[in-house]
Amino acid sequence: MLKKIAAHPLACILLVAAAIVLMRPMYSYNDPDTFWHLEVGRYMLEHGKILYYAIHTFYGDRLPYIPHEAGFQLLIAPLYQGFGWPGIYLLTALCLFALVMGLLRLGQVSRRELGLDQNHILLLPFVLLISCWIFYNYFKGRPQMVSSPLIVWFFVCLREYQMKPRVKVAAAMIIFSCVIANVHTGVWLVIAVFTGMAVLESLIARNLSRKRAAVFGLVLLAGLPNPGGFKGLLFILTVTRNHFNLLINEWQPLSFSRFDQLPILLLLLFFAITLPFSLQQKPFRFFLMTGILYLGVSNFKQNLFMWLFIPYFAAVFFEVLPLPGTFKGRENTRSIAIGLAAGLLINTVSIFVAPPSVASADYPVNEMNYVLEHTPAGTRPRVLSSYGTSGYVMFRGGDILCDGRQDPFITKASAGALGWTAFERSMYGFSEYLPDIVKYDKPDYVIVPKGSSGRLYADWVKAFGTPVYKGSCGSVFDLRKPSSAGSS
Repeated sequence: MLKKIAAHPLACILLVAAAIVLMRPMYSYNDPDTFWHLEVGRYMLEHGKILYYAIHTFYGDRLPYIPHEAGFQLLIAPLYQGFGWPGIYLLTALCLFALVMGLLRLGQVSRRELGLDQNHILLLPFVLLISCWIFYNYFKGRPQMVSSPLIVWFFVCLREYQMKPRVKVAAAMIIFSCVIANVHTGVWLVIAVFTGMAVLESLIARNLSRKRAAVFGLVLLAGLPNPGGFKGLLFILTVTRNHFNLLINEWQPLSFSRFDQLPILLLLLFFAITLPFSLQQKPFRFFLMTGILYLGVSNFKQNLFMWLFIPYFAAVFFEVLPLPGTFKGRENTRSIAIGLAAGLLINTVSIFVAPPSVASADYPVNEMNYVLEHTPAGTRPRVLSSYGTSGYVMFRGGDILCDGRQDPFITKASAGALGWTAFERSMYGFSEYLPDIVKYDKPDYVIVPKGSSGRLYADWVKAFGTPVYKGSCGSVFDLRKPSSAGSS
């Protein structure tokens, strides 16, 4: 019989706090999508309405937009307006706290389902390790940093409800479903899938009572009242239409031979190792394994779900490892929470003392300074920039061809030069086709990326003239009529 050892509360606090401090806030910024999320949120707050069309584009207000992330945008906009970039970290810190506590509870629930002691000496370190990867790769001022802990906690409530139906847990499931549908509508579909798995589990176990069926039904109904409606709930069908999403790195198939994806390969192998020990001939675990395996090997964006749910499988696998002991009694959740709060407080203070700045080598910070200095006050210049930097241009005050919102820019209404949609022109535009695209879209300025091909750059100079400004991110070409350029 293994000798049980207790985790000293102070050691627990120090371990958690140290792990959180290592999750440096400076790496949670400078994602290209954050900028347009902030501007869309600001616009909605200023005008008091949800947007159903793309703003600040070459097309005016004519391109339809599915508001599948409206709740997130309305959360971060006032935080940024009030505190700048440190304000965004306040939300990041809250989500990280909820994620770590949720992943820990997820592992504990998994063990309880199989009649094991819910605590294990490896569970907390494992959760901290997983959280670290998730933080550095997915907590970058985007909706998934909010939806991730919400999904984990919904799943925890779902499993606890299946073990022991309680009104409070049922109410929590319904609330989580509604919140996820309004914060990050596009991922709500996993809530429906998890609920469907639980229904099948209950049918197999022959315990699908009317009360249980009603709760599952309410969980599904709770997702319906959201800004994007059914199109928002099924946004995956829009974003993958004609495979346009495959032009974006995070949607492309995983390449396990790449060194930077070695952690993902190791995760997949570890996931496979846990299965013989964690499935335990339980139908629900088999259903979940199938879904997580599908998502985990699809692409980088959806690989997040394997990281989120690996504690559910690993927590049982730990039981077969030859270790000296496990935590005795109840795990000191309070100590873990204190450690989390301490680490996050240290990070928060550091980010307020030394606020981050936008990386001028990655985004046209100085280039847009020049453009705005030469643009009449109250006017939004039409600026053609690369796909990855257009969100920043829009955030700074320019109208753009296309940004990370994607769905408005893959419509037929956005088709233009070469028969390409705005999304395609943005992705393929900085090539030999740039003069054709400029002729069609008529931007005031073009910001070409630094490091472009010398031959292409020479062709662009012949087509547009000498750049009026060269910055650390790119070169600015002024394409306005001479009278307009001179008047500013």
